[in-house]
Amino acid sequence: MSFPRRSARSHEGVPMRAFTAEERPPQFVLFSFDGGRQDARWKTFLDAAADSDAKFTVFQSAINLIETANRENYTAPGNEPGYVGTEFGGDEAEVAQRIENINTAHAAGHEIGTHYAGHLCAPTRYGADQWSTAEWEQEYGSFTDILSDPGAYNPGSSLPALEVTPDDVKGGRLPCLDGEWDQLVPMWKDNGLEYDTSRAAAASGVAWPYQEDGIWEFEMPMTWSPVLAEKDAASPFVMAMDYNFWISGNGGKDIPEDVSRLTDFQYRTYRYMYDSAFAGNRAPLVFGNHFNDWGLNAFNPAVEKVMREVCVEEDTYCVTYQQMIAWLELQDPEVLAAWRDQARSATGTDAEALSW
Repeated sequence: MSFPRRSARSHEGVPMRAFTAEERPPQFVLFSFDGGRQDARWKTFLDAAADSDAKFTVFQSAINLIETANRENYTAPGNEPGYVGTEFGGDEAEVAQRIENINTAHAAGHEIGTHYAGHLCAPTRYGADQWSTAEWEQEYGSFTDILSDPGAYNPGSSLPALEVTPDDVKGGRLPCLDGEWDQLVPMWKDNGLEYDTSRAAAASGVAWPYQEDGIWEFEMPMTWSPVLAEKDAASPFVMAMDYNFWISGNGGKDIPEDVSRLTDFQYRTYRYMYDSAFAGNRAPLVFGNHFNDWGLNAFNPAVEKVMREVCVEEDTYCVTYQQMIAWLELQDPEVLAAWRDQARSATGTDAEALSW
């Protein structure tokens, strides 16, 4: 499938104007995917987005653009060459296909953000939770170097040109959500990054994003789940991310008889989040996912179904983070503050009224 070329900041179809305090804002939805590795996932969501007039964001792991045979061409801060917390890119054909997928998404107006490079988290000997600003500069420098010229990290391979540049990248999500804010902010600003979407929400439910130290923060929400409420009323909350549904759903196991139950778990929870926010505070919804096969591919069908359903709903816009920020920056700060002061959505208090 071919797509017309659009920018991740394209405002086509989005109501780009300031809203008054008396108006209901639109319902924005931010579909995002960490990693960007699996070819099948790229195709699934490119097709779903095209059919539902949606835009999404992929937080690309730079090591997915390095062939596994060339792993020692990347070194994470404080670690040995080639030591990472997730997979490299596979063989030459896989990396070439991934570059083509990124180019196709970029041309269609989807956003490519950063998932940094080596995916080194707290359980590792020297993970991102311990890195200084200088080490984050090294890590983000690796990301931008790889993005600028994947061929340099894969000598002898014949790879297509990558059309996304570091200037196109304006924010990202930290691997495992690990990193110290005070060490990250100087690096973000030094590299022209405008937003982060890594913090676990300070309270349960869905709230409007905010700026801190000049950085837009889109927190990862802790949402009430109708599925968890039915199972255990004392513990009905889960982070809105596929990995957390997997861990909460069956402890992170690949069990064939659990697949439909896990799909239903994520689907019903995401649908409740949308219905609650749409009827409530209209806070932008952060749906954080991965390109993965977890739970024997239990979660991608749920995300695809939600995308196809909610993105065509009235007064709903499925956008990139860059589109979202462009809209937020048009709004009167006092109106934004009033929206932030509203009661959070997706806390379960409205479940009965919403027939959940």
